[in-house]
Amino acid sequence: MGAISVILSFSRIIYSFILVFGINLYSAQVFALQLKGVATYQELGKDYYIASLNVTDSSQDALELLAADKGQQMKIKVIAKRWSSRKWKAQWQNNIAINNVVDVDPNLAKAIVSFTEFPLDSLRAGDELIIDYVPNIGTTIHFNNYLVVATEDKKLYAYLLNTWLGKFSPNRIFREKMTGISIPETDLLIMANKSVSKNRIAEVSTWFVSEEEKRKASREKELLAIEAKEKERQKKLSVDLALAKKLSEEKSKQEALQLAQKKKSESLKQQSKASSLEKQQKKNRELKKKQQQLAAKKQKQYAQSMQSYYQKMYLWQLQSKINESVIYPPWAKQFSHKGPVELSFTTDRSSNMINLINNTPDTSNILVQEVERRLRLALESVPRPEPLRGDSWGFTVNYLFSPSANELEPLPEPKKPRKP
Repeated sequence: MGAISVILSFSRIIYSFILVFGINLYSAQVFALQLKGVATYQELGKDYYIASLNVTDSSQDALELLAADKGQQMKIKVIAKRWSSRKWKAQWQNNIAINNVVDVDPNLAKAIVSFTEFPLDSLRAGDELIIDYVPNIGTTIHFNNYLVVATEDKKLYAYLLNTWLGKFSPNRIFREKMTGISIPETDLLIMANKSVSKNRIAEVSTWFVSEEEKRKASREKELLAIEAKEKERQKKLSVDLALAKKLSEEKSKQEALQLAQKKKSESLKQQSKASSLEKQQKKNRELKKKQQQLAAKKQKQYAQSMQSYYQKMYLWQLQSKINESVIYPPWAKQFSHKGPVELSFTTDRSSNMINLINNTPDTSNILVQEVERRLRLALESVPRPEPLRGDSWGFTVNYLFSPSANELEPLPEPKKPRKP
């Protein structure tokens, strides 16, 4: 086991040396770039990273330079204390989708997925991503000196640059800073150029381990598990033998106790026969009274069942309307997004939607927003059953997005309760 660990550690050292050497050679090709702009990327009031843009000629527009096949570099310095891999994926895929048109190029889709899904754990303050485009070489992305993506064309770089400078860039102030309209802030430049700690570089090295190293580590883990399982089996065998002896002793005691209880039970039966007739007469009187109470209760339950039926009918109509109108968003299919969407909400007598809750936070926001939009339209077009009493009602609607699913089957209509 120790020899395997030594081999894995040595392999990681060699891999890191080759990677850093390659980065140094590559950096020589983009050394002459000039700073275009630097700004803090925020979302919902939270600072996530410092964005800096370096171009061949800072006096020209970055998108025009890219169209003219001039080299440039996007740099991301994380400042958020914790940036979860799930939030990283959702933010970038959403920003790419709203700032670019759908491209069916499979290589581009694969590169975007690699970029948005590479973190195996949360990003932390001090982490760094460098996105380079060099003519005749293409687009490369490095995270803390490790290669994440390498592609020969510039479409990937263009898609990522559009998230900063495109039609739906974060905000006006961010865009002005990134395009060089505003003077760069010295504090941001200092933070953006701070080196990544050696400990953090070593910590994320496991994100980039080769398949062969993973297989060796998995085998070592399997051998340890087999050894532990055998020890547990021997321990269980000893416990079973001791338990069998104890059960045998307890069985003898139990048989003696059962015999004593049987005799006592027979005595009690004789005593109970004397009072059984009196109890039966009392039971008949109570039965008649219960029958009268039951009739009244059934009438009340029927009224409650009808109210439940009207609520189910209203929900059935809303769910059916949603199932008929939902459209699978193109970007969701492009990113292979799928899964269930479940929304809980309250509606009042004016069909207003109150307290909307997304019960499936792990499902893509693109899919959740589509179901929410169809729900609002359904509330506007589906009339509430007139006999339904109350001022507000809570419901939950569901929709399953699956690229391979056929047309949804009609939902079964709720059945009206029978009168008692």
